[in-house]
Amino acid sequence: MPLLHYGHINILTFDIEDWYHINYPQLDFRIYDRKEDHSLLLSAVKKILLFLEERRVQATFFILGRIAEKRPEIVSCIEEKGHEIAIHGYEHYLLKDIGKERFKQEIGKCIEIFEKINGKIPKGFRAPSWSATPWLFDVLREMGIEYDASVFPVKTPLYGIPDAPRYPFFIEACSDPESSSRESNNLLEIPTSTYKMLGKNIAFSGGVFFKIFPWRVIERAIHKIKMEGLPLIFFFHPWDLWNRPGKLPGFRTRFMFDLKIGNVEERFHKVIDSLPMRSIASVLKDLKNGTQVVSGFKFQVPG
Repeated sequence: MPLLHYGHINILTFDIEDWYHINYPQLDFRIYDRKEDHSLLLSAVKKILLFLEERRVQATFFILGRIAEKRPEIVSCIEEKGHEIAIHGYEHYLLKDIGKERFKQEIGKCIEIFEKINGKIPKGFRAPSWSATPWLFDVLREMGIEYDASVFPVKTPLYGIPDAPRYPFFIEACSDPESSSRESNNLLEIPTSTYKMLGKNIAFSGGVFFKIFPWRVIERAIHKIKMEGLPLIFFFHPWDLWNRPGKLPGFRTRFMFDLKIGNVEERFHKVIDSLPMRSIASVLKDLKNGTQVVSGFKFQVPG
């Protein structure tokens, strides 16, 4: 791969969901929703916002529509600090499980919720657990979404598109094969950062991957990506940094999602302090500059 021109871009993102919003195993979120008032989530978000304010860092917050609907003050306090609000779906179900028509309805509902809270329509979307589907991109384009961040170029038991590009690209509109030369009709895709080792893409930039790798490995991955001229996109959840307030079902699940090696919060601080971080919205122009159009047929999206 030739040296790209995105090496100066470092993006910080947060997925704002509550402690029980996982998809391994698949839970019936309605049981938890009835009991949870998201007050601890609000406290965790405020702690994140204070930390970012002290360091003058801006970030993108992908927020579940149902949480925004129940706790609009979570959206308001993020907005007041100048961060970008983006959509994480209405509830945290995998897209393949809810289907295209229900997804369209829920995205429309999310747009209404966020517009009612802050008067703005979000530019971006990230699917719960990166559960991109073949129909996702055309639906987002149809709903007026400007960019997507649902592609994770790595293979895991739950998600991932390992043969997808590791750099930003426009996804060709499947419904309009003549649109490939017109950027305005093509959705911008911003893949989550991975680094290549022995021919395979390795995840490191958030979630369970950020927990299991020591700082020297993360530092090496950052350096390698910078040398390639790729943008850095980090992602975090409030419960990646602090203990979950509730008990997840099953030993294997608790082990995976509560696992911490070393001080994860300290490692998070190192990332923020070592890189000038921005929101996606603030660097969209740079991300689009020179970006190529890629046909969805050139990489395999799970059905």
